Amino acid sequence: MIFNERILRVVVILAEDLHFGRAAARLHVSQPALSGTLKSLERELGVRLFKRSTRNVELTEAGRVFVNEARRLAEESERALSLVRAQVPDAIGPLRIGYPASFNVRWLSSLISSANGSGLFADELRFFSTDTGSLHEQLLSGELHAAFFAALVADGDLSSTALFREPFKLVTQTRHPLAQGELTSFDRLANEPVVWLGQDSDPALHAFVMAACSARGYRPNVVHHVSTFCECLEFARQGLGVTFLPSFMQAYCRDECISFVRLPKQSLYAEYRLATRSKGASEAVDRFAQFVSRHARDTLRAFQCAGQA
Repeated sequence: MIFNERILRVVVILAEDLHFGRAAARLHVSQPALSGTLKSLERELGVRLFKRSTRNVELTEAGRVFVNEARRLAEESERALSLVRAQVPDAIGPLRIGYPASFNVRWLSSLISSANGSGLFADELRFFSTDTGSLHEQLLSGELHAAFFAALVADGDLSSTALFREPFKLVTQTRHPLAQGELTSFDRLANEPVVWLGQDSDPALHAFVMAACSARGYRPNVVHHVSTFCECLEFARQGLGVTFLPSFMQAYCRDECISFVRLPKQSLYAEYRLATRSKGASEAVDRFAQFVSRHARDTLRAFQCAGQA
């Protein structure tokens, strides 16, 4: 295993909190993902870094040594980056931008096309798709210069700009009783089996949607947890449950067996945002963020109309 900044940050934060739940929340990953990372690291090192019991988490002596060195390496890395940036503030090379599978890829592709033709970016823009936990960590470590999210990611080290909201729709087989018209109340979904994204795939979006359902007195009966919207669509097509999909997915489905049903207004939606580090952003990153905001304003009406279709 390579001891990159992400791995070092995982160990340091767990050492600070000595609690897997709180550390996972700070890292914006699930507890199983955090446990898996730690186990892989300990297996690679051949030593235990933490003593775990049902009630306590404690550092071992080897763990204390590792954490001290991890903090030192992180500080030296940050110092080296600061020195380089101070010498050549704008020479950061191609901008690396991340996005999750839950993002509106139709809008994103239009942004990339517009940016490539704008002449505003001398350096190449490189885009990477990954899970939101990795996006968050890579953004904090500097591996990414900016990242898109489908929900608000609360972190004092990040600054984010709201781009636009996109409503979700209920997706069912066409012969399902709920397939006609508009769903006016979530009460009708009370006993319906649901296919939905697992918490690990996009923790922020998952939490937001579950909270929005709860606020309306509805607790989804999730019978299948999946990783992508395409899986949600295919499972719904086979009658394995109803699902919720952002409106842009309707453009990919010209299947008479599937129906997209409008939900109560402003009930479930994705709030697309662009996030950057609060400190150390370059002029190139700021220029990209401004371009993204302008593109969002220019395309907002078109995407709103698509969402209402």
